Amino acid sequence: MRTFSYLRLLSFVAVFFLHYPASAMEFNIVGSTLVLSGTVVDTDLAKIRDSLDASKVKLIVLHNNIGGDLISVLRIGEIIRDSGIPTTISSPCMSGCGLLFLGGKTRTFSDAKEIDQMAIGLQGAIDREGKQVLTTYSPQIARYISSMTEGKYPDDLMQKTLFAKSPNTSVIIFHPKMFTFIGPPGKKGISECTLSIKDNVKPTDAKPPDIDSKCSIYKDQNAISTGIITSVDLTELDTEVKEFISNK
Repeated sequence: MRTFSYLRLLSFVAVFFLHYPASAMEFNIVGSTLVLSGTVVDTDLAKIRDSLDASKVKLIVLHNNIGGDLISVLRIGEIIRDSGIPTTISSPCMSGCGLLFLGGKTRTFSDAKEIDQMAIGLQGAIDREGKQVLTTYSPQIARYISSMTEGKYPDDLMQKTLFAKSPNTSVIIFHPKMFTFIGPPGKKGISECTLSIKDNVKPTDAKPPDIDSKCSIYKDQNAISTGIITSVDLTELDTEVKEFISNK
C-alpha cells in the first residue's frame, strides 16, 4: 500500500508556486480534451471563447498553469462555468490556476500523476513584482470563490486565503486521500503555507528541492467540504492526453 508524502508534495508546490517560468497561455485540443497551460493574459478571453465548443470539448485539463492577469482569470472561470464543462488538474495548480479550476461545474484531480504531485492553491491578488498582496481585489475574489463553491468555502478560511501578509503564502488544498494513511484521523487536507526554496532548483530537476515551509493545518475541513472539488474520484485521462502533457 503506497504512502503519500506531504513534504514531497510541498516540494512540487514550492517549485510551481515560486520558480515555474511564466509563459503565454496555450490552448491545445487533444481529442475531446482542452489542455490549458501557461499564464493568462487579457487577450486570452477571445481565445477561450473560440476554444470552448461544448459539443466538442468534454473536459478541461489545467496543466502547468500558474494563473496570470486576475480580471481575465475570473472572467475565463465564469465562461468555463457557463459552458458546463468539467475541470481537472494534472500538476500543482496554484494562484490564478486554482481560480480557473473552480470554473468547472464538476472538479476533480486526474490520474495523470500520483496525488502527492498535485494540489490546488488559492491566494489573494499579488502585484506584478510579486512583492505584496493587493487586498483591494480581495472582495471580488471572495465573491467569485463563494459563488463557484456554492457558499461552501468557509468565511474564516476566506480571510486566510485573501488577506495573507506575505505574497509567498497560499492556502493549499490537497486531495483528501493524501491523509488516509498518514497522520492522525479526522478531516484534513488544507494548510496555510508560506514557502521558500533553499536552493535555486529548476522544476525539471529530478530531485525535489529543499524547502523552508511554515504551515498551519486548517482542521476539520477538506477539499470536498469546502467545495473545491466535487468528487474524490480521479478523472481518467485518455492515453493521448497523458502523452501530450508528459511532453509539456
